[in-house]
Amino acid sequence: MSSRLLEVDGLTVDAGDRPLVRGVGFTVDRGERVGIIGESGSGKTLTALALLGLLGEGLRAGGSARLDGVPFDLLGATDRELSAVRGRLAGMVFQEPMTALNPVMKVGPQVAEALRLHGARSERPGRAAALATAVDLLDRLRLPDPARAARAYPHQLSGGQRQRAVLGGALATDPALLICDEPTTALDVTVQKEIVDLVTGVSDERGTAVLYISHDLALVASVCHRVLVMYEGEIVESGPVEQVLRRPEHPYTRALLKASDLTVPASRPAVPASRPPAPAEPRTLLKARGLTRRYARPRRALFAPRTHFTALEGLDLDLRAGGRVGVVGESGSGKTTLLRLLSGLDRPTSGTVDGPGVAGGAGGPGAAGKVAGHGLQVVFQDPMGSLDPRMRVRDIIAEPLPDRRSPAATARVAELLADVGLPAEAADRYPHQFSGGQRQRIAIARALAPRPSVLLADEPVSALDVSVRAQILDVLSKVTAEREMALCIVTHDLGVVRYLCDEVVVMKEGRVVERGPVERVWEAPGHPYTRQLLEAVPVLH
Repeated sequence: MSSRLLEVDGLTVDAGDRPLVRGVGFTVDRGERVGIIGESGSGKTLTALALLGLLGEGLRAGGSARLDGVPFDLLGATDRELSAVRGRLAGMVFQEPMTALNPVMKVGPQVAEALRLHGARSERPGRAAALATAVDLLDRLRLPDPARAARAYPHQLSGGQRQRAVLGGALATDPALLICDEPTTALDVTVQKEIVDLVTGVSDERGTAVLYISHDLALVASVCHRVLVMYEGEIVESGPVEQVLRRPEHPYTRALLKASDLTVPASRPAVPASRPPAPAEPRTLLKARGLTRRYARPRRALFAPRTHFTALEGLDLDLRAGGRVGVVGESGSGKTTLLRLLSGLDRPTSGTVDGPGVAGGAGGPGAAGKVAGHGLQVVFQDPMGSLDPRMRVRDIIAEPLPDRRSPAATARVAELLADVGLPAEAADRYPHQFSGGQRQRIAIARALAPRPSVLLADEPVSALDVSVRAQILDVLSKVTAEREMALCIVTHDLGVVRYLCDEVVVMKEGRVVERGPVERVWEAPGHPYTRQLLEAVPVLH
């Protein structure tokens, strides 16, 4: 049997007269792991989608792609022909798990469905056996209480837990080729390491080939044998990881490596001489005391006693003018729950939140829907789910402004598009016409539009390539200092916290296990879990 599994030659993707991917060619051998890196919109995801015939309406693929054991060219195949390839021979982990999962179907049956649809006909398990296998897969992927996760709907899991469920569905049928599009974007570093170890273990033990798309250069260096660098729809450099990421030849690759270095904290802009000196103690813009949130679990039987799950317990937090607080912890530790309570999108079981747009406690006026848009803004974890697909980008960004049709609003939209690194013509397009990273930049621009006093950001740069990530972090640093805005950022990327934040809060199982100045926690972590997080961070040597 030949070692060559996939051979791509002259791959193109066009949107009408506009070329998006041009003349891409590469090979993947059995058991080989090939990484694709490049900025948002460079064609990484389009290349992967074209191989499985999953391009959106209006996009057309050309060239040739041959998968060993498949008698036809993937790029010229019909959807019926490709349905025999997807899942069984080639699995894919998509970038946005919430849109990859059926929202009205429980997670366990969705993972089991892959076994029942794509397994070998003689070996396809029954419904109960497939579900048991699905629960076992979720357990291997380190979902807490996998049996309960299997009975949950996607919206009842955290973003990281949903992403692990998507990975479970892709691995269920043991495909020859696994295409991973940012598979660990929403995962904390400890779980990220476990998922990467699982993927590499499957590749080594079963000879599964992996096409790994990521903006995390350190992660690609730790996973892949070879790497392809894409820029504006073309491969500008390729070769072994050691060569490309340590001795790059192309200027764009060198720029990516430089931008990936977040070891130097973001500088604060100098305060203008005309501004009065800041008070010794910055004013508190948002204050939380004793925040606790418990959720009722579904009853297993009609008259069974009701049980509860504690997502957050007894948390205190102050967000001060000009302060930047980073919240870290594993998926399901309560980070997103905290942001929902701080923003007034959920009400605490007990405790109080006082600030712009939220005031009061459990059952009080801080209930969902009471957020004052000008004083407090939120950047949500899933950009596709938070953007109206029927609105153009200019209207999305201008939506929080008091007079969205005015010349001032138009100028503000243009200013924000430039700040987040998007061209002016992006204003006329719709969200589905952008990559995941570009959509995330649109969401950030919308949140900054009304110049809020408090910004809550849930994984705001998780889908961004390293060059744009540094740009966005510098924008957040600048507006925090210049406008004395309070920033609370939830992220699994510890490098982002060290680069941007003054204070870090470490959460585990709904509780704060450590907090303090960023440099002190980095140099001398006091809790074993904090040390575990820091040790799990991939490093690009």
